[in-house]
Amino acid sequence: MTNAWEEVRAAIEAVDTPAVVKLVTGLDDEQRREVAAALPGHLPVAQEAGRRREHERAEQRMAAVRELAGRRGRSMYELPEYHEHVRWSRHDLWIEPMRVAGAATIAGAAAVATWLSRPDLQRQWDEPGRDDVPFILDVVSARPVAWQQDLAVRFALRLRGTRPTRDRRVQLALRLLRHTGAVPPAHDPLTLAWIVGTTPDRLSGDPLLDTMAPRLFETEGAGRLLTDDAWPAALAELARTGRIARQVLLDGCLTRFLRGGEATGLRFFVRLHERLDPAPEEVAGRLGDYLALLPASAANVADLALKQVQRGGPVPAADAGEAVQGLLFRKEGKLVRAGLAWLDRLLKDGDDDLDAYAPALAVALLCEAAGARERAVRLAVKHAARFGPAGAETLREAVATLPAHQGAALAAVFGGDVAAEPEPETFTPGTLPPAPPAAPMPPPLRTPGELGNFMPKESSWIRTERWLDAFVRLFAGPEHDRLPAALTRHATPDNEFRGAPWWHASMWAGAMIRELTDPGAESRIRDAAPVASRIPEMTHAAVWKLMPLIRYAEVYQALVERRLPPYLLATPTRVNGLLDPGTLVERLEGYERAGVEALPVDLRQALLRLGRAVEPEVAARAARLTGEAGRRVARWLTDRPADPVVTLHRGEHLDRPHTFSEFSSGPEYQEVLGDLLVHRWHEEELGRTLAVFAGHRELVAARCVRYPATYGYFGAYKPADVALLADGDGPAGPGMSLMLAYSLVDDGQDLAVEAFLRLAAGGGVAGEEAGRKLAEVLRHGGEGPKRALEALREAALKGAHREVWEVMAGWLTASLPGPGERATAGHTRMVSLAADVASWVGARGELPVIAELASRRSGSELVRQARRLHACLTTPPA
Repeated sequence: MTNAWEEVRAAIEAVDTPAVVKLVTGLDDEQRREVAAALPGHLPVAQEAGRRREHERAEQRMAAVRELAGRRGRSMYELPEYHEHVRWSRHDLWIEPMRVAGAATIAGAAAVATWLSRPDLQRQWDEPGRDDVPFILDVVSARPVAWQQDLAVRFALRLRGTRPTRDRRVQLALRLLRHTGAVPPAHDPLTLAWIVGTTPDRLSGDPLLDTMAPRLFETEGAGRLLTDDAWPAALAELARTGRIARQVLLDGCLTRFLRGGEATGLRFFVRLHERLDPAPEEVAGRLGDYLALLPASAANVADLALKQVQRGGPVPAADAGEAVQGLLFRKEGKLVRAGLAWLDRLLKDGDDDLDAYAPALAVALLCEAAGARERAVRLAVKHAARFGPAGAETLREAVATLPAHQGAALAAVFGGDVAAEPEPETFTPGTLPPAPPAAPMPPPLRTPGELGNFMPKESSWIRTERWLDAFVRLFAGPEHDRLPAALTRHATPDNEFRGAPWWHASMWAGAMIRELTDPGAESRIRDAAPVASRIPEMTHAAVWKLMPLIRYAEVYQALVERRLPPYLLATPTRVNGLLDPGTLVERLEGYERAGVEALPVDLRQALLRLGRAVEPEVAARAARLTGEAGRRVARWLTDRPADPVVTLHRGEHLDRPHTFSEFSSGPEYQEVLGDLLVHRWHEEELGRTLAVFAGHRELVAARCVRYPATYGYFGAYKPADVALLADGDGPAGPGMSLMLAYSLVDDGQDLAVEAFLRLAAGGGVAGEEAGRKLAEVLRHGGEGPKRALEALREAALKGAHREVWEVMAGWLTASLPGPGERATAGHTRMVSLAADVASWVGARGELPVIAELASRRSGSELVRQARRLHACLTTPPA
């Protein structure tokens, strides 16, 4: 070979990795040095050549997609072939042959490790069929064994992190170590790489197992990678067969538990420990470690430790008392209950002097959960005679800290001062502030010049509305003759008439201008797509995008057919899309004087935006209208058809929680709504959707709340949405209730209270329906009721106490546990707040779920609060 580099370079440019391997394995020392010296300078050349080849291929593919779109008469963005084009990019095929050439020819192991780790020689994502690891192993096998092991160790030490998917750096590092027999270095990223790059079914035959298995317990982050049960099962089986020492795994788990950490990061080690299932004698030898885990370790670890302690034989009284005390200091209800149960057994089985357990019992008397305190009081009273003077004094000191009814029971046997019953809270209701109206629409555009400098934009529905309103008004007004000169630069050219659909209002505006400046253009342009075909299909986009296009198309058709009205009916009077009833009646009165027929879509849009508050004088004027449109509006102002019924149900879409909406309505609403509410997957943005349905905010909420607030993408709940709905009009239902529930659970207290007050002032709180939705959100979201309770209490104090009571009634009915179901401290707080608010409101009428709770024989705090609420609801008013 006379010019080694030229031949290797040609193979690299041909993207022929096997040819590179064949060439470099036949090189002598001088030729290898020649190739190694040329490789770094060739990197930018290879990158540019790859980009150039990919650009040429992309142009060819894009041309094919355009041609296909033309043949099918569709936008290329709708074709799956377009999205395949966008995803398909292979400008970096030169990487593998370059990496192999460097591994074969660069002299030092350190330099080869550096070459293989270069960022510009890594793929952004792995691609099937592009694995160069076998080729690299092939070319380095010709080097001395010590050199190969040095390379394996150096490359492993260069690992800095691992992706959860297949990572070629991980595979190369692990296979180099296995191939060369090198001792894996102590390096946390290598341990994580071993986890990612090793399947549990191959652990038994892995030469790295004996070194790497103990490091699972030492490496931070290992537990978070081991998320399924396959690894614990495989390791436990290896311990059973003797492939791994059982004590290594058991002691490793305990060492990891004692280091601490969050429950999610320790879940793997908990599952492994459970699989190992230590025998009682193994637990007895480690009893001190298990006891040390009880007070402060993660909940899942403490639960495991408690189970082991209870099966490991007797625990000395002093140690047992201290361990129980640690459990009772915890916040997890399950562990507190387990501690109380253990304390109950210890007291029952203890000797006549129970003073060793008095500190633990005193801690139980201070528990935040009323049920735990109640049980601790019963235990103290039951075993009072078996406490010595020191223990009795410890329990006597707790009397003053207990609620009066519990303190009295304890004081009867131990003495002490009972706390006085708290004075009932005096309720002074705040004044619910009136709902502020939305701001009025900006003034209309008055001159052709203003209109020419104010073309519609999709990003602003208000701008789009104002342009259409001004065009129609100016066309019919005294400045009609000045319009062509002011607008002609925006006229649509002939070629755009041949494409369909028209996705932007500006395209329809341009067509109106073309018809204005060149009357009859629509009928003369050759090969123009029919007007109907230029309107997008109703399922192809969100309704906030489609409705303006349909209105523009209707106005354009009326312009072409020379039947344009002097102004439009549906132009809103408020910036949230609402249309004042008096303004609509005034516009219809003008139509009837001029003998003008309403445009059908314009009238439908006006009815969907129509406000609900109608002055008697406005209703009387509407009743005098004689035209078809006037009579229809008069009916909506005085005897509006029943609003559509909204039904929501939960499901999944693309593996995400999803709220599906369904609508049913009578014939008059069906005619107005048409197919605006047809099912579509496109996300509805609430502010712009409200502009379409401003008088029907429940329809907006139902279409827009598709995802929980925890999902940060379009279509998920946003705090500002509730405020927007408060500005709208129309009765509330399940959609608005779901939004309100998200606000109460996910927003900060101030935001949630403000939203509740604004909705309450405008009749936007659907009482018990909102309570049921709140229960549903909490049930599916895993959140506790704390935020919602705080916000509701604050809203009640600020004047929305009646609305809060209605919400609480629905929430309690949907949330409280039935007979045999477990209650929580959250349930107690709910009933307590409901009892307070019911007394403030003077609520009457039995709630079955509260009546059932109040009838129970239990002395728990939940039952006490239920009895208080039941008494309030069933006591006749004074």
